[in-house]
Amino acid sequence: MEESKKSGAILVTKVKAARLSVVSNSFLILLKLFAGFLTGSISLIAEAIHSIIDLVAAIIAFVSVRVSDRPADEQHPFGHGKAENISGVAEAVLIFVAAGLIVSEAVKRLIVGKTLELVEIGIAIMAVSIVVNILVSRYLLKVSSATDSLALEADARHLTTDVVSMVGVLIGLILVRFTGLNILDPIVAILVALLILKTAYDVIRKSFGGLIDVKLPQAEEDEIRSCIMEHNYQLVAFHDLRT
Repeated sequence: MEESKKSGAILVTKVKAARLSVVSNSFLILLKLFAGFLTGSISLIAEAIHSIIDLVAAIIAFVSVRVSDRPADEQHPFGHGKAENISGVAEAVLIFVAAGLIVSEAVKRLIVGKTLELVEIGIAIMAVSIVVNILVSRYLLKVSSATDSLALEADARHLTTDVVSMVGVLIGLILVRFTGLNILDPIVAILVALLILKTAYDVIRKSFGGLIDVKLPQAEEDEIRSCIMEHNYQLVAFHDLRT
């Protein structure tokens, strides 16, 4: 009974965290789209596209944490935990798509060129977006660590990457404002795409490893082996440790 209550409390915490991510991403999408169309900044519009994909990823995480916490049944004797690994892989694919869209639009802007307007509004909105993402990502990381949720961790890493990319966009807008070099806007957008590709790789490697049952790191296996040896007097023998 006590274990059931604890499991239920963990699920509620995870669902609340995933819901917060959905709400915050929706808010940031509206802000960035408004700023992007108002200023004509491709880096801001790219960030809006990125946030739209973040929102889809957050929804995937929201669904997966509910599925993964279902108890084992006849068809799934080991439970539903790998739903979170699938969520992580899906999010990584979405990040790759975001990077491709950003590069495509940035290259077009480099070729065509465009003067930005009302850059100050874009700067202010990016600053607000950065603060919101930092707060939400830290909360998600805290919850993912406490509940061992891969889906929430992937979502948190995703948002953390957004912070890095948004800082880049913010710096680019500030430089455009004070130098008048509008070409910096698409260049920053391309740099943002390269940064998020790195995160996509990290997320997909960790999530996909769980799907194909990659063994634990050697240090963790050694720790398990050490724990077993400490109770060696209670065992007949053990061999061929697998994780």
